[in-house]
Amino acid sequence: MKRLLVIATALLSTAPTAARAQEYLLGADATASSGIEGGGTGFFRTRTRLQIGADLRVDEWPDDVMEVGLLAEVEPRSGFGGYLHYGRVLDKHIVVTAGVLAILAPASLYGACAGLTYRLPLSKHVQVVLGPELDFYFLGSDLPDGTVIWQVRVQGGFRVDL
Repeated sequence: MKRLLVIATALLSTAPTAARAQEYLLGADATASSGIEGGGTGFFRTRTRLQIGADLRVDEWPDDVMEVGLLAEVEPRSGFGGYLHYGRVLDKHIVVTAGVLAILAPASLYGACAGLTYRLPLSKHVQVVLGPELDFYFLGSDLPDGTVIWQVRVQGGFRVDL
């Protein structure tokens, strides 16, 4: 009987346990930005841009972030579009991003972007976000012939962990 109890205990202790599922970590942000642009006939102030977006991370790789969002250029001319970024958290306050962006209406611009964001914590789940962004537009109907438009922007806003 004692031997049977030892065997049963050994079998029960090696029984499979439920695996913990991946947990998705979500965030949302809203920013405004402006700066300078060039690539044609001199330097100009860029269109002021408002962005609203969401980011997704997996708890197993919390330093890898996918961001998607909508953008609106509000002055001096209006435009609407979106972006998709990959981000890498360098430390708990600094994130480096690279991705693509597009202005879809009323005229089109397509390009690539890179940025550096500093996240200043206000509380456990809310941060102020600040940092530079570089944009390069190389395709689209709003692009002068044979020209790449570049922009250096400074952005600021808020981010919330959901």
